[in-house]
Amino acid sequence: MPRVSRCLPICLLLIISASISAAIDWPMDPPNISRPIGNSYGEYQNYGTGSYYHPGIDILSAAGTPVYAVKAGYVKAVLTTSASLHWRVAIGDSAGAATCDGWLYAHLDPMTIAVNVGDTVFAGQYLGDLVYWPVADFHHLHFVKIRNSGVTWNSDWQFIGNALDELSVIDDPTAPTFQAALGTSWFAFCQNEEISYFAPGEPLAGDVDIICRAGDRINSTWQLAPYKMEYRIEGDSSVPWTTSVVFTGDLDWDNLVNVVYQDDGYLICRGDYDSRVFYFNLTNTDGDGIIEASDKPRSWQTAYFHNGEYMIYARATDRFGNATTVSMPASVSNLFELSGVVAYGDGNPDGAGAYVTISSDNLADTTDSDGAYAIPAVGGGSQVIEFSRPGYESIDTTVMMNQHRQISVVLQTAAFTLGDANFDGTINIGDPVYLVNYIFKSGPTPIPYPSGDANSDGSINIGDAVFLINYIFHSGPPPGGK
Repeated sequence: MPRVSRCLPICLLLIISASISAAIDWPMDPPNISRPIGNSYGEYQNYGTGSYYHPGIDILSAAGTPVYAVKAGYVKAVLTTSASLHWRVAIGDSAGAATCDGWLYAHLDPMTIAVNVGDTVFAGQYLGDLVYWPVADFHHLHFVKIRNSGVTWNSDWQFIGNALDELSVIDDPTAPTFQAALGTSWFAFCQNEEISYFAPGEPLAGDVDIICRAGDRINSTWQLAPYKMEYRIEGDSSVPWTTSVVFTGDLDWDNLVNVVYQDDGYLICRGDYDSRVFYFNLTNTDGDGIIEASDKPRSWQTAYFHNGEYMIYARATDRFGNATTVSMPASVSNLFELSGVVAYGDGNPDGAGAYVTISSDNLADTTDSDGAYAIPAVGGGSQVIEFSRPGYESIDTTVMMNQHRQISVVLQTAAFTLGDANFDGTINIGDPVYLVNYIFKSGPTPIPYPSGDANSDGSINIGDAVFLINYIFHSGPPPGGK
């Protein structure tokens, strides 16, 4: 029978405070006391016919428990989706054919359903009793916010809201929990979109998915999916707290399950009467918490991070606000080749002798006679690279080493003294000897190259050595200078 004593205060409350709160009471007596939940909104489920997101909350109660409307509205559907256990009532917010929101009450005993399609109902009106559930003593009301159009509705409605977002009272003292995802580790790591897992403790490289295992309970022994999942990475480079998923709003219940849940045959999710195991792919997200197909290819792109140690965090939060965080270290090791050519703006034909240095990784190489260099084991992330050679201006540049890179540079001549061929700071007998060795015996090139052109004729030859001897020993004209 209708609970008239409940209706009047609730109607008055809605009139007075409709602009303040959209909260609803629980659809069973007493209306302001939390009930145990057997399945949560968005929870992984698979009863042998394929996996899907559970599109509602299952409120546990005894078979025969009366169920009441949480809002006034219009009966849009009274139907079953599968024999006698799946009878349901859908009540929309408006009577016409236009699209509107409503609430779905499923698993009612068909012999007790007290409303018909087209009826107007008030908040607190009796709808029917819970049907006896023959498996696992799992008597429950499947309850969810929906949307559809038409004067009457078929069962093709959209699932648009987690009832826990609107229930006026949620009493949930138990925080979510984590279980080891792989071995004794809180996290499992695999190559993005591949069933290729890193061994515990193995350094990570490439595009990596971060997997954790978590669950929640709301006043019952049944394991549920947490309301919200997040992750964070701390280290030389960091990722702030990032939302992986929030089970709220629209739910495409029979698609995209593998965006949120990792169920690949190596890690196996379970969601049935016998077992509940939920592996969450934390990195399949753009951070907005909404489940989208475009989120699945996302990952932790470790190549954009410097090699080294990081701390990985995961946080699971329930709708009541209880949260649990776990963390563990992980190391990153990406190795790429840096190569290229160093040339000289002064026309120096000898490419050998330039230094290419990556100080953060303690790596260096010198160029060969053609100016080529190659460093094969450069770490990922943003790297500062210095190109230098005595007598030339050094160049610093920063590159993102997320792949094999080639960098070619031109070094410009630094300040020098014309005639100081051996770059020792003075012009003396060592300079003509140095030039003779270079010209006739393939000795080292003047540093920088133009310094050996003592007579300023545009080339380096024996005339430059004679010019310097004349200057040093016979008071000949001095070399020009810069």
